[in-house]
Amino acid sequence: MSTSFEEAELLDYYEIHEDGNFDHTAQMRLCDSGCSDPVEAIARRGTEAIVVASISPGKYGRFGRAGVMMLRANNPSARALIDSLVTDGLEEMGSNRLVTLRKT
Repeated sequence: MSTSFEEAELLDYYEIHEDGNFDHTAQMRLCDSGCSDPVEAIARRGTEAIVVASISPGKYGRFGRAGVMMLRANNPSARALIDSLVTDGLEEMGSNRLVTLRKT
């Protein structure tokens, strides 16, 4: 997604094939209260990576502990992001980049 994880209203799940094609497999609506925890729900699905523009330090730590890789979105287009993911063109978020990402 090309927004901050915390500002997102919907999460889209894609299954990416080795040839670069993809299937949109699910969508999850995020809400402030009364819903399941999004980090837990994403990790429970067996998600390998999320692509976001930025993420809070708390969610960053929780995704990391759950084994979910966090990649920095460099384009608002889902197709362009998937193409970048397939060609290893997305940068993995690291704790040293967190402050910079939250400011943009």
